[in-house]
Amino acid sequence: MCDHDSRKQRNSKSNKKNHKRQQQQASQQLNNNNINHNNNNNHDPDDPDWEDSPGKPYKVKISPTMGRYLVATKDIAAGELIVREEALVVGPCQNAKPVCLGCLKQFDGEHYIRSSDNEDCDRCMGCQWPLCCPTCPGLERDDKAGGQAVRLGHTDEECAALSAAGPSGRRVVDLRARTPLYNVIVPLRILLLEKQDPARWKAIHKMQSQDDVRRQIPGVWQANQLGVVDRIRNEFGLQQYPEDVIHTLCGILEVNAFEVGDGLRALYGVAFLLAHDCTPNTSHSDDELRALSLRASVPIPKGHAITLSYAYTIQGTLKRREHLKESKFFDCCCSRCSDPTELGSMCSALVCPRCGRPSVLPTDPLQADAPWRCVPPRLEPRPGAKQEQPCPGYEMTAKEVKEFLDKLTDESEALDHNDVVGLEGFLVKHAARLHPNHFLLLGAKHSLSQVYGKVQGYLIHQLPDALLERKLTICRDILSIFDLLEPGVSRLRGITLYEMHAPIMILTTRQFEANAISRKDLRTRLREVASCLEQAAHILCLEPESSSEGAVGRAAQDALQRVRQWQ
Repeated sequence: MCDHDSRKQRNSKSNKKNHKRQQQQASQQLNNNNINHNNNNNHDPDDPDWEDSPGKPYKVKISPTMGRYLVATKDIAAGELIVREEALVVGPCQNAKPVCLGCLKQFDGEHYIRSSDNEDCDRCMGCQWPLCCPTCPGLERDDKAGGQAVRLGHTDEECAALSAAGPSGRRVVDLRARTPLYNVIVPLRILLLEKQDPARWKAIHKMQSQDDVRRQIPGVWQANQLGVVDRIRNEFGLQQYPEDVIHTLCGILEVNAFEVGDGLRALYGVAFLLAHDCTPNTSHSDDELRALSLRASVPIPKGHAITLSYAYTIQGTLKRREHLKESKFFDCCCSRCSDPTELGSMCSALVCPRCGRPSVLPTDPLQADAPWRCVPPRLEPRPGAKQEQPCPGYEMTAKEVKEFLDKLTDESEALDHNDVVGLEGFLVKHAARLHPNHFLLLGAKHSLSQVYGKVQGYLIHQLPDALLERKLTICRDILSIFDLLEPGVSRLRGITLYEMHAPIMILTTRQFEANAISRKDLRTRLREVASCLEQAAHILCLEPESSSEGAVGRAAQDALQRVRQWQ
């Protein structure tokens, strides 16, 4: 349920300050305290309004604090498919880049088509909105789902509604720039479902919109009023839809939408029920038709909640909770958020300028205004270890920490993630202030783990031994953190395991040819390579065949066969 473009709250700085108290009071209504999802939840009753799902590995429970959520009805194995379902509606994210309204592909790379010297793209003959081509398969496309025709592309009804506003599609002039013009598309598509497909309309209206909370956040409510409600009712002339109905749809999307494809969002009739946890026990993927597959990433015992993360897991608590509060309207209090060390990962820890230890942590991570202090070292003696001295004391205010992290986040986001020198420079520059596992350094390491071996000047067989060792060290470092924060069958682990195999293999080959290692060492290292590839293939071959991850999974399978022949 991670609509990335909804991550940044649309309040202006002045509004944000003036209405901070209102927002805190409103979000408190939704502070469900994230019941410990690792505990058995059989004490909550089944939802009487939700139909039973015979043969499914889940049922719907209801809680006075959490609302509805999914619970396992049997022991679910890691990698097991829990849900596969078609989208109820699909369209552009908020402030998305222009897409073809038919197939929903962006106008860049292979999908960028110049139709003539005077036009950057083809346009719908009716509404004049950009299309990839006149014969786009998404025009009046009928996909079969559950035995019923499901129309996910640009329909005649949508064209008529957009045409009522005149040539408004002509306002889309820069096909590579983000624009709020597309914010109206998904709400409009949902409105049209009332007559097109009442069953999907009804399914969408089972979802929460949090209107009471959102109404108290003027920046959010006003942006929807101007960019969606007024356009649908005034520009498109659809006065039959009341303002409150359209606002409710905006809320349903903000709270429940999954980010899918490239810059798209979609709603699903079962997956929206998944509870949030910052260390989720599932992972999900979508195929070219935006069908969603949800799998267990770790074993889920019978009676336990089935969870996913609404936020990016490789991010610190302060940033994750800020995103969840601003875009999903609740304060997360899960076990990871409640732990200053974030389950031992230390991915938010700062270096103390007084004692030099990377141990400055929030005194209370569930309070955004709590100070950060240097945590005293262990004073009990450890065999063979040098006795640490207590820190003379260091404290930062929450405001100082936030300003520091915001500055570094801006710097991180400005990096070219194909620039090896720039990424390595970022790591060196901030090593003296951030714990080695800090999420900002982790992000740069994650990029480096993939670009070493793939960009010009750093192709894998051209890398000297020192850089191969560097790639391997980075992969091992980040994998140890992924095992804590996103364990099991997850794309992050699968891709990293695949990236690990190449430097081990090449270093092993070079060293064996130079008689630097024995045949016994060779066999040991080949077993390590095979283990990496076997795990990577197991994880990534569960991804859609058309996805880049699926392609890596097949490459891992092929490489595994070759390694087994050498063994």
